[in-house]
Amino acid sequence: MTSLSEREWSWVVAEFWEDNLVLRTLSGSRAHGLAREGSDTDTRGVCIPPARYLLGLSKFEQHESDGGDHVTYALAKFVRLALQGNPNIMESLFTHEDDFLFVNEAGRQLVEARDLFLSKQVGQRFMGYALDQLKRMERHHRWLVDPPKTQPQPSEYGANDSGGRYRFPDTDQQKAYDADLKHWHHYQTWRKERNPERAVLEDRHGYDTKHAMHLIRLLKMGEEVLSKATLIVRRPDAEWLLGIRDGGLDYESLLQLAEEMTSTLNDQMKESTLPDGPDQEAAEALLVSLHHAAITRETS
Repeated sequence: MTSLSEREWSWVVAEFWEDNLVLRTLSGSRAHGLAREGSDTDTRGVCIPPARYLLGLSKFEQHESDGGDHVTYALAKFVRLALQGNPNIMESLFTHEDDFLFVNEAGRQLVEARDLFLSKQVGQRFMGYALDQLKRMERHHRWLVDPPKTQPQPSEYGANDSGGRYRFPDTDQQKAYDADLKHWHHYQTWRKERNPERAVLEDRHGYDTKHAMHLIRLLKMGEEVLSKATLIVRRPDAEWLLGIRDGGLDYESLLQLAEEMTSTLNDQMKESTLPDGPDQEAAEALLVSLHHAAITRETS
């Protein structure tokens, strides 16, 4: 079981989401085995809130530390997200045991029931997250090689100024203007808020190789879920993935690899023996049981 230094745990406040913790694991690059010197330490936890949050009017779903590096979910929200196949949540259930920071009996029961949440839906969600990474990477690549030069003007789309309000010749022209203006503003925001570390990678390799690494990791993990009925969080292919982060593939080769892996994942979706969806009834029974036990301890 991994332990964190006193400095790394300095964010912890003795609040109920810590006092009532049932599980906390490393997450992100450290859980994946992809951390390097200077990598952040991210964690994800699960708690059972006090009875008034379960039975009364008070509400609690999650708490995030400043910066969002450490997140603690109420068990009910955690279970709902797991039933949806959320990749981040599913990774917490399958994190390598050496990367458990805290687990009690309730947390152990949750982890031991993790197969209830496995289904083809998990593979679909991993592919969806991967394709989001791909879209972001492709958009940034376009901005690098062909950035918009000037802000679009309504007149370029045939619009006339009518007392401070522009009138376009037709709906299609107005939609085209609105889309290009939105694209321009997104580009300006990206330039202004561009992550310095990512900027170095993009300038050096022509695309964001860190996005590329996560894209390929997500596709591979999605394929493994469907073919092996398990989630391999600590990556046995870490060296290969870090090579991608270091620019081991040119942009076109990366796109080709992503296309091939997406095709493989789609094939596995058809061949997988996993059910289409998770065992929601059993998951709810587990949630009720863990809540009941926690309330009994609190009120006894």
